[in-house]
Order: sequence, then C-alpha cells, then structure tokens
Amino acid sequence: MKAELKKANILKPATDVSVPDGRRDWRSNRSALERYYYHTFKYRCRRFTEWAFFKIGKRLFFDYLRWFAFYERGFQNAGRIVLNHIPIKVSNLPAAFESYKILHITDLHLDSLAGVEDAICKLIDGITFDLCLFSGDYTREMAGPFDHILGRMKKIVDAVDARNGVYATLGNHDTHRMLEAFEKMGIAFLINETVGICRGKEKIAVTGLDDPHLYQTDQAVKALQASKDGFKIALVHSPELYDVAADCGFDLYLCGHTHGGQICLPGGTPLVTHLKHGRQFFRGLWKHAGMTGYTNPGAGVVSLPLRYNTQSEIALVTLRGGNVPN
Repeated sequence: MKAELKKANILKPATDVSVPDGRRDWRSNRSALERYYYHTFKYRCRRFTEWAFFKIGKRLFFDYLRWFAFYERGFQNAGRIVLNHIPIKVSNLPAAFESYKILHITDLHLDSLAGVEDAICKLIDGITFDLCLFSGDYTREMAGPFDHILGRMKKIVDAVDARNGVYATLGNHDTHRMLEAFEKMGIAFLINETVGICRGKEKIAVTGLDDPHLYQTDQAVKALQASKDGFKIALVHSPELYDVAADCGFDLYLCGHTHGGQICLPGGTPLVTHLKHGRQFFRGLWKHAGMTGYTNPGAGVVSLPLRYNTQSEIALVTLRGGNVPN
C-alpha cells in the first residue's frame, strides 16, 4: 500500500526524549492503514475465506465449551491475574541501573473482561518501581470508539508509582486517535521514538515502536537503526521485529500481543499465536543473537473471555548486571 495507505510522571532531569520529525507522517500513514483494515474486516473485502473460517471455528469451539461445562473454568482462569517477578541478567547493564525495576503491562483489552483494572491496581498497591511500560492493545475492537475505557485506564495509571515515568506504544487493536487522551493521563507515547533515562552520568535508552503486526512501516525499522550505542530496550507490541532489534544491538526486547496463546492445549501448546514472524517467541523469556526477550502473556483477553493452560499477568522485570551472581 502506498501513501494512502498522578500528571505527567516524567522526571525531566532523568529523561531525554528524541522525537523525529516524522510523527506527522506516521499519523497520516497510520490513519490510512486503520481505514484499510477496518474496511477489510468489516466488509470482508479481502481474506474472506480465512476470516470466515476463523469465525465459524470460534463459534463451534465456544459452543463446545458451553456444552461440556468448560466455559466457567476458562472464565475464572482469565480473571486470575498475577504479578510475575522476572529477574533478567544482562551483560551490558550500566552499574547505576543494577536492580532497576520495570513494570511491563500489555494486552489489557479493558472492555473484554470486567474488573481487569481493579485486579491490577490491587497487585501493584504499595509497590514502587523505576519505570512503567505499556505495550499496546487497550481495547477489544480493532476500530470504533474508545472513550468507554478511558476511566479504567486512568485508574491503572493513577495507581502506578514509577520514579522515571510511564511510557507506552500502540497495538494492533489501538488507534492513533488515543494518543491525546492517554497522554493527558500522564502516559508518554513512544511512536518510533527513543527516550533516554539517566542515573548520574550513566544512561539507558528505551525505543518504542508502532505495532509491527498490522501497522509496520519503514519508520519502525529506522527508529531501531538510529539507536545509539549503550544499553537499549525495545518496547514493541509483538515479537515480530526481534531479529531487526537484535541486529541493531538491542539488549532487551519487551512485547506481548500473543496472550501466551490464551487458549492452549495441556502443556501450554497454543492453538493460535497471531504471529507472522517469530512464532517460537510466543510466550515467556527467550534469547536471540545475544538479545534477551520477554513475551508477556498479557493481563486481558480478546475474542473469547477465556484462558486455558496459560496465565494472565503483569510483569515486574528486575535488571541485573552480567557480573552479579544469581
């Protein structure tokens, strides 16, 4: 497709945001792509067979669960969100950032399951961390209004106690029109942009990208390529740019999108991952070419309000230097 196709919680002395001139171009491209995909899914003008079979299969599966009384178990599993503590050992971590704590929240889908925001607020009550990162998918639908989730999102943001601020990216269920409303809550979006976080004379960088699953453009790749040397974190909705990030020298890749499979066979094998690339990284900790990644199973659900053989979570990542014993 061508061209058609808390208040702000950022500590000014500790952060340095590099915003390219391309956000206006990004918004224009994102808007065109959103219209295109809305038309695709609403009117079935492309991939009709694939989408139709998916919906028929989902309906039959749903009826099967209800008939055999498995529905209630999956519904209870979906609402059982945990705070997962993830220590990550990285060799390039500056000494000043030893034991740096990052709260990573993804795939909230706040209108898919009641009470997600309350469960998260309860989990983080009384906990202070250094940074909070959201990696997209705040709503259930891929188009349409989002005003109904703003109060729920604000409740989570107000409960966050992050010394170095709250940053976010967009997912494939999100719209560019969210930015202003979310930023009023104190969330700083990274749209193919990088923020530097300082401790004394040392610094780490977080590069946030637009969703690569449906909305990838050259701007995302260029943002990775433009990143400077040092300890670098990629915040991306899905793992689908893992190889590009590794080639660009990133140390840590935080993502979601897959819900850990959401509906998995016993043993955790997913029925669907919704990944075009990097399917092997659909859940949990992984490594690629010296880069560590974590694919968060997410706090919410989509399509069906159910989970089987995978856990809803928010993750508290603690960074540890390579010379620090486990």
